[in-house]
Amino acid sequence: MKFLTVLSLLSYQLSLAAASTIPTGLSKRAAQYNATLLAYGTSTDAWPVAYGLDDAKLYVTANPNDTTANLVPLTWDIAAITGRNWIANATFSNGTEAGSMYIMQQDFDAVGVSPIANIANVNGSVSGFAMFASQLVYNNNSTLESQFWAQSTDTDDVYALMWNTEGELQNNSFPVTIKATSDSS
Repeated sequence: MKFLTVLSLLSYQLSLAAASTIPTGLSKRAAQYNATLLAYGTSTDAWPVAYGLDDAKLYVTANPNDTTANLVPLTWDIAAITGRNWIANATFSNGTEAGSMYIMQQDFDAVGVSPIANIANVNGSVSGFAMFASQLVYNNNSTLESQFWAQSTDTDDVYALMWNTEGELQNNSFPVTIKATSDSS
């Protein structure tokens, strides 16, 4: 019995010693500010997510400044899953607010950006987006989901960013993981 008590105490001390080696000031679930969203998938290795000026939808592209496709880059402020305000807010490079990310709770629909007041008019979901480690997730009734897909468009190297509610295979598309990178968090 004494042996088990000593063994338990030793195990506890080793756990504390290991925990003390974890760097301070780092958080696995930190918010991201002024971040760039990148898509990782079959055909898109760390491609930025850009804003479509024609339709206010999001696109995965090798060139977020693609004027022929009428795309512009965005930066993002995204809460951590431990935060209170689970909304992903976008800003244009000139500092003008673009709006908030939203999805439609349909089988397969484009991800968009719009002012919150307008999102309510289209019955979109704006709250629920947050960072889990470096990955963008959506809180669906306490279940964290990442159902982002990239669907080919008529423009080479430009994919529409889609939300695939059921996660089922879709024509001309593939799943992507959306991650955020920034200089500060």
